[in-house]
Formats: sequence, structure tokens, C-alpha cells
Amino acid sequence: MGLVYTMPHEVSYYECDMSGQMTPSMLVAVAIKASEQQSEQLGRGTAYIHELGLNWIITEYEIQVKCLPSVGEKLTIKTEAISYNRFFCYRNFWILNEQGEELVSIQAIFALMNQETRKISRVQDVIIEPYESEAIKSIRRTANFLPVESFETTSLNILYYDIDENHHVNNAVYFTWMFAPLGLEFLSTHELLDSHIRFEKEVVYGDQPIVSFEKMNEGETVITKHEILVAGNVCSRGQMLWRKKEIE
Repeated sequence: MGLVYTMPHEVSYYECDMSGQMTPSMLVAVAIKASEQQSEQLGRGTAYIHELGLNWIITEYEIQVKCLPSVGEKLTIKTEAISYNRFFCYRNFWILNEQGEELVSIQAIFALMNQETRKISRVQDVIIEPYESEAIKSIRRTANFLPVESFETTSLNILYYDIDENHHVNNAVYFTWMFAPLGLEFLSTHELLDSHIRFEKEVVYGDQPIVSFEKMNEGETVITKHEILVAGNVCSRGQMLWRKKEIE
């Protein structure tokens, strides 16, 4: 088991949607901040990684939502770097309320990218040792994505502030890209239960991405399937599970 790090956080209004609930993109951003703080504390922060000619990237998120936090709510963000193999590192996050109840859990897969070649680099033991993560040989297999078949498409614009220090679109932006085409009526009447996103290729400034999406009604729930494409190539896939909000 790895070292567990905790970080307090109070939900601000700018992190929330029109209903006062924290948006998934901001939730992920806050969770990543906790992992960055742990890395700094262990002497494995951004400067250390950059000196090795590397950058951390995220290749996949799986998110389970019991209840999205609300504006003003005081949270505890817990994170643990669980395990790693030659090319991937597995980290879990838990978002807890003041009573210690779990609101959201996140499983993330990280990799190291060579700054010059833009290719995944082998994970060095010296980088991971301070986290006390378990060394494993296997690669964790995650759920497959349902194909997007009968779909609609929307063109996307890449803004300057969408680009992070890795010089590609930040992972959190993909949540906004995938959710936005669902529209006000759907998003205001449904709540997110599960989210699975995989990042397959970089999207950079100057690209002209489009998002394709499809809704599937499954009884009391709705599955939405998403793809971000550039020049016909899939750069990211997403699959979400929703249910209709209860009317108060």
C-alpha cells in the first residue's frame, strides 16, 4: 500500500454549475492538486520530473459519484499512489464530506512522457520509491468502451487557456468538451453516476477537434458515449452513466 495524503478543500462558487454542484472538471482538477502537493512534499514535484526530461500525463480516469459536492461544502481529498509497473502508475482518490462520508471516488492511470520525443517513458524506481507504491508486473485492464454508432457531432475550439505546461489540451477540458453538447435541458435534469475517460492521443493548439456523442436509454438510467476526434482520428473516448434528478 502506498502513502496516503490528505488535503482540505472548500468548494468555491466558480467550481460549480448553475445548480450549485461542483463540476466534474473542477472535481478532477482539485483531486490532481492533492497529488501534486503530495509529490512536492516527497521531493518528487514538477521541477524534479522536469530535470529528468519528463512530464506526468494521465491516460485514463474512472469516476464513481455518490453525490457531487455543493458550493461552500468543506471536503477532504484523500489520495494514494497504489501501484506501478514498467510504464504506468495507478493512483486512487477519495472525496469525503465533513462527516467523513465518501462522495466521489476516482481511479487514475498516470504515465511519464519524454519531453522531446513525446513518447511514454519507462517508470524509474527512483521516482516512485518515496510513495511506497507496490511494484507490479501486470497492466491493469479497464472496461471497454461501447462504440459510438448513431451519433451527433459538434465542432470544438481550442483556447489558449485550454493548454497546460505539457503543451497539449489539459485533461480536465475534455470533461467540458464531452458534456457541453448534451445541452442545458439534459444536464440540468440528470445527475452523473459514473464516468470513464481514456486519453489516446494528444490534442494541441491549432488542431480542429470535433466531439461525437450518442445517448442510450437504459431503463431508469442513460448512457452517453463520446469521442473526441482530430482529422478522423480518435484522441479520447468517454462513457458516462446518468440518472434523472429527483424533483424536490
